[in-house]
Amino acid sequence: MKSGRPKRGLAVNDLRVEFYTDDGIVKAVDGVDFTVDPGIRMGIVGESGSGKTTTALALMGMIEPPGKVVGGHAKLDELELLDLTEEQYRQHRLATVSYIPQGAMNSLNPVARIGTQILDGMTDHGHNLRGNEARDRVADLLTQVDLSPDVARMFPHELSGGMKQRACIAIAIALQPKLLIADEPTSALDVITQRRVMETLRKVQEEIGSSLILIGHDMGLMAQFVDEMMVMNNGRVVEQGKVRDIFARPSHSYTKLLIDSVPSLKRSERAQTGLNGNHAKAASEVPLLEFDAVGKTYSKGRTRIEALKPLTLRLDGDIPRVIAIVGQSGSGKTTMGSLALGFETASQGMVHFDGVDIGKMTNGASSKFRREVQAVFQDPYASYNPFYKVDHVLTVPLSKFKIARSRSEALGHMIQACESVGLDPAQTIHRYAHQMSGGQRQRLMVGRAIMLKPRLLVADEPVSMVDASLRSTILNNLAAMKAELGTSVLYITHDLATAYEIADFVLVLHKGQVVEAGRPETVIDDPQHPYTRLLVDSIPWPDPNRNWGTGGSIDEELKEVAAADLSAPTIIREQVAGFHLG
Repeated sequence: MKSGRPKRGLAVNDLRVEFYTDDGIVKAVDGVDFTVDPGIRMGIVGESGSGKTTTALALMGMIEPPGKVVGGHAKLDELELLDLTEEQYRQHRLATVSYIPQGAMNSLNPVARIGTQILDGMTDHGHNLRGNEARDRVADLLTQVDLSPDVARMFPHELSGGMKQRACIAIAIALQPKLLIADEPTSALDVITQRRVMETLRKVQEEIGSSLILIGHDMGLMAQFVDEMMVMNNGRVVEQGKVRDIFARPSHSYTKLLIDSVPSLKRSERAQTGLNGNHAKAASEVPLLEFDAVGKTYSKGRTRIEALKPLTLRLDGDIPRVIAIVGQSGSGKTTMGSLALGFETASQGMVHFDGVDIGKMTNGASSKFRREVQAVFQDPYASYNPFYKVDHVLTVPLSKFKIARSRSEALGHMIQACESVGLDPAQTIHRYAHQMSGGQRQRLMVGRAIMLKPRLLVADEPVSMVDASLRSTILNNLAAMKAELGTSVLYITHDLATAYEIADFVLVLHKGQVVEAGRPETVIDDPQHPYTRLLVDSIPWPDPNRNWGTGGSIDEELKEVAAADLSAPTIIREQVAGFHLG
C-alpha cells in the first residue's frame, strides 16, 4: 500500500449539476454532500435518473453540454476537483482519480491490443516505458487483476466480458490513483463472472490503498461489497451511512423499496400463481413443446463446439408452467431458447410445437407458430426499429395475424397492451424507442406479447438490464401471462434468485449439459451439483452479514466444477406435472 498520503480522502459539499433543455432546467444533482475516507468503499445506489452517474462524472470533469456543474465543492485531499481546468483534469485522470466504465467493450479501443491500451494512459502522464520495462509493467498489472500476461497481445474482441472488465481495471489502477470510481462495472455479466470481477476489484483496491466509489442499482451487490452507502433519488441523497446500519434499519421509503425489490430465497405468491388449475386444459396427447434428443453443434474451422448436448423434454401446456433455464454465459441456455423459437436449426433431433416439426412447417403452420410463440429479449432497445414509433411496432403483428381489421380496433388493442404492463397509452403510443427508458421498452415488449395471447413465451434475460423495482414489475407481468392467459414461459436467466421467485421448474445448464433439475426450492435450497452450488454461492444477497460465497476463493469452487464429470447423468431431483425431462 502507498505510504505518506494525507488521510483526508474525498469530501463533497453541496454539489449541484443542471441540464438545460427545451422543457426547462433539470436539476440532475441537487445539493449532494458526502465523504469517502481513504481505503473505504462507498456505494452510490439508485435507479436510472437518480443522479448517481452524473455525480461521478462531475468529479471526473466529464459533464458535457447541455449539462453544467453550477455549484459545490469536491476536495480530494487538498485538491479542489471542481476548480480544475480541462488540461488539469487530463493530468489528474488515471493519476489521481480513475474511472472504470460500465460497458467495457465500448470503452476499449477495438483495433488496439490490451497491452498498448494500458501503456497509452501511462505514456500520456509521462511514464514512457520501453522494451522489457514496458512488458514487465503490463504483465504485472494483468497479473494483479488475475489475467495472464498473454492477454497483453490480444484485442478486446478476443476476450470474454469478464476479462474485458478486468482489463479496464488494470488500466484504471496503472498509476495507483487515490480514488477509483466504478460505474456499474458488472451490470451485463452473469453472477459467476460478476463475483470474480468484484473479488478482483476488492483485491486491487486494498493493494493500492485507494478509496473507491461503486455506482449501481443492485442492493445485493452493495451489501456484499461496500463499507458505506449513499442512496440517491431524483438528484438528492435520501439516506446514507454504514451499509450494515442501512440494511438493518432503512429509514427512507425509497431505500426500503430498493431493498425489497431484490429477489430473495422465499417462494413468492407469483411463483404459485396458476397452479390451482384455473387455466388447466384437458389433457392432450400432443405436447405444446417437445425436444426429442435435440442437440446443437457449431463449427469454426476444424473446431466443433457442442453448444447443446442431446436433450429430451416435454412441456404439455395443459397446466401453464414457468420453466427456468439457468446458467452463465456460454452455458447453452440462449441456444436452447433459439431452438424453441425456430431461430436455430437442430444439429440432431427434432423440435416439435403442437405436434409439428418446426423445421418442416408449412406457411400456414409457420404463421400460426409465430403468433402462438412469442419472445422477449435481453436488450429492449435492440428489439425496436429506431425509425418507427411504438404504434407501428404494435400495429404490425395486429395486421399480420389479422387480429385487428380497422385502425380503431388496432388502437383498442394497443391501449390494452400498454395498460396491461402499467404504461400510460397516451404517453407511450406515439413515442420512438429512444424516448422511453429501458424499463418502459422492456415492459412494452411484454405488453406486445400479451396482446397476441401466446401459448408459449420465450423470455431471454428479460430483467438483466433494468432497475431493481422494474425487475419486480416485469416478473409480475410474466406471472400474469401465466395466470390470466394460460401462457407457459421458458425463462432464460443467469440469476437463480429470480428463477426461485417465478419458476415452477429449474434446469441448470453447464457447457451445454443439463447438470441438475427440479423444483426451485429443491435445487436452490439444497444444490447437489458443484456448478449449481457455485451459481447459488455467487448470488449477491442483500444481507451484509451473509458472506458472498462460502468464504473461500471463487477459483477453488471453479476447480471443483472443472473436475466434475460432464458425462454423468443429469441430477433430476423430481418431476412436476405438465413437464417431463429425459
